Amino acid sequence: MKKTKKLRILALSTIATSFLALQTAEAATYTVQKGDTLSKIAQNHQVTIQDIKSWNNLMNDTIYVAQKLEISKQSTNETVKPSNPSTTKPTTPSKPTNVSYTVVKGDTLSKIAKQYNVTQKEIKDWNGLTADTIFIGQVLKLTSVATIPDGETIHNGGTSGAGTPSVNSNDPSANGQAIYKKTIEVANTLVGTPYLYGGNTPEGLDCSGFIYYAFNQGGLKIGRDSSEGYFYGKTTQVKNPVAGDLVFFENTYKAGISHMGIYLGNNKFIHAGSNGVEISDVTYSYWSTKLVAYKRFDAVK
Repeated sequence: MKKTKKLRILALSTIATSFLALQTAEAATYTVQKGDTLSKIAQNHQVTIQDIKSWNNLMNDTIYVAQKLEISKQSTNETVKPSNPSTTKPTTPSKPTNVSYTVVKGDTLSKIAKQYNVTQKEIKDWNGLTADTIFIGQVLKLTSVATIPDGETIHNGGTSGAGTPSVNSNDPSANGQAIYKKTIEVANTLVGTPYLYGGNTPEGLDCSGFIYYAFNQGGLKIGRDSSEGYFYGKTTQVKNPVAGDLVFFENTYKAGISHMGIYLGNNKFIHAGSNGVEISDVTYSYWSTKLVAYKRFDAVK
């Protein structure tokens, strides 16, 4: 009888241990709920806010409902003791030799660097990048000796037909920069303006109406169009976006090109979203997966 009781206790203990292990594994990822903050999540999971930001490549404390966060440090390799530690040395993945990479939706410098066993700084140095901003279709050197054929800097971009689209590699002229400066000043005064479908005045704005109003007030006379119309219209994709350039997104409220804003630099852009005119970050998972291209009005010289 005592033996049977001991076996039952042992079996229950094993089940409980397995259940706790399963809970721990599942808890490695947390889905943000309404009312959550980084502070609250960190406290509940006994980690620091900085840990969560580091594990998820967050630039600031902003999170949103349904966002999935890593809330524990995941080890990618099991530690195995060598049979003879004095003669066996740990191995690390070898770096690529002559590799280039085309940026796709959802990519970040951190993600690419980890995938190819290089550092973000190395990628920036090899490609002459001064910021962490990358964009879909951009081709990056992943070694110091990698080469990119002429005409292959951008593979996608804003043309409905085949072939490589034209890409502007120059910064705007002094006149263009003056227009951009004024346009951004106007755009910033519109923060908080409510969203209004078809709106193009400070009474209410949609995304393309915001562009129309801000640029016209900034000194560039453009016609009223949709975000798709501006994308396929008189605009050219830019290699290195500057503050004032356009940023386009797809598959937001409809399939295809469906949203746009004005790039502010440092991964930020200002736009008329469903909550009104606001400033957002292109590296946030929602926007980074829908980013299409940075472009510039042809009239901005």
